[in-house]
Amino acid sequence: MKYKSTIQKAGLIICSILLSLLMTEIVLRWLYPQNEKLYVWQPNLQHTFLPDSTIFYGVNGAKNFSINAQGFRGDEFENDSKQKYLCLGGSTTECLYLDNTETWFQQFATRNSQFEIGSIGKSGSTTREHFIQLKYFVPQLGKIDGVILMVGLNDMMKRLSQDWLFDDDFKFNPELENKFVAEIFLSNKKDKSWWRRTRLFQLAQRVFHRTKKVEWENVQDDNGAIYKTWRKHRQLASRIIDSLPDLTSALNEYERNLQLIYDEVQKQKIKLVLINQATLYKDSMNELENNLLWMGGIGEFQHEKHHAYYSAKALNKAMLLYNDRMKTFCATHPHTKLIDFASQLPKDTSVFYDDCHFNENGARKVAKIISRFIKE
Repeated sequence: MKYKSTIQKAGLIICSILLSLLMTEIVLRWLYPQNEKLYVWQPNLQHTFLPDSTIFYGVNGAKNFSINAQGFRGDEFENDSKQKYLCLGGSTTECLYLDNTETWFQQFATRNSQFEIGSIGKSGSTTREHFIQLKYFVPQLGKIDGVILMVGLNDMMKRLSQDWLFDDDFKFNPELENKFVAEIFLSNKKDKSWWRRTRLFQLAQRVFHRTKKVEWENVQDDNGAIYKTWRKHRQLASRIIDSLPDLTSALNEYERNLQLIYDEVQKQKIKLVLINQATLYKDSMNELENNLLWMGGIGEFQHEKHHAYYSAKALNKAMLLYNDRMKTFCATHPHTKLIDFASQLPKDTSVFYDDCHFNENGARKVAKIISRFIKE
C-alpha cells in the first residue's frame, strides 16, 4: 500500500509539472505570438580577430566582431527620436577584420548622433541575397527610416567566376524565393526539433544569450593567413585575361534586382540609399598593389591553384560598368539617393588592404564621405 501511494504521489507531481509547463507554454504563445525570427547573423555572437598587419595593410591590433541581440552589428535600435538605418552589403559592409568601433557605418553613427546605424553585411552576398534580406529581415526590426546598400562588386565577381555557367535568365519566383530564405537565414522552423520551437526553450535561450555572449569561431582564420593562400593562387594563375566577356545579361539582372529592392522599400515605406563600389583596381598597378590582389578568378580559384584570372585593368572596366548601371538606375528612380564612393576614394593602400576591403583609414574616409553627403 505504501509503495502504491508513493507511485500515485509521484504521478501527481509529474502530471502537475507537465500541466504547469503546458499552461506556461500557452501563456507565452499568447504573449509572444510571433517569436520565431529569421537572422542573417546569430544574435549575441562575438569573436576577437588578431589580423596580421603584414597581410592587412593599415590594420593593427585585436578586433572585436560582435552581433547584438537584434541580430545585426552595431548598437541596438532603441531611441525612437533617432533616425534608424540598416546597412546591407557584402564583405565591404561586413568589415570582418575591423573592430566594431572602426567600421565605416559605426564611425558614421559616432559622427552623427541623430542616427542609429546597424549592419547585416555578409561576405559573398549579392543583390539576390539583399532583396531577400530586405524583404524578410528588415520588417522584424519594427519602424526604421531606411536602408543603405553598398552593392555591385559581388554581382560582378559572381558573373566572372561562373563564366559560361552563370544563369543568364535568373528571375525570382516563389520556389526560388523560399530556397533563398532557407539558405540565407539561420532560423527556420522546418529545420528545428519540436522542443526547440517551444516558447519555453526560446525564452530560456534568450535569457542565456543575454547573460553569456555566444562565441563563434568558424568565420575566416583569426590572423587572416588564408589571404596569403588566395594571393598565391592569383600569382600562380594559368593565364591573365585582359578582355571581358559579354556582361549584358548579368547587368540586366543586376538592374532587375535593384528594381525589386526599390519596390520593396517603397512597400515598406522606408528610404533607400545606394553606394557604388570603390576598388583598388586601375589600369596601371605597381608591384605592391598587384601582390595584394586575390579576387577575379574563374571557377574554384579560392580552393585550387592554376585558375585563370582577370587582370586588374579588366576588373576595373567591369566595375565601372556595374557602377554606371547603378548611377543610371538612381537617376530614373525618385526618392533613391546615390553616394559615389568610386570617384571619391583614392585607389591605393591608404584605403584598401586588398582588392576592395577598407583598412582603418579607409573606413574613416568612407564615414567622412557619408557624413558630408548627409549634411549636403
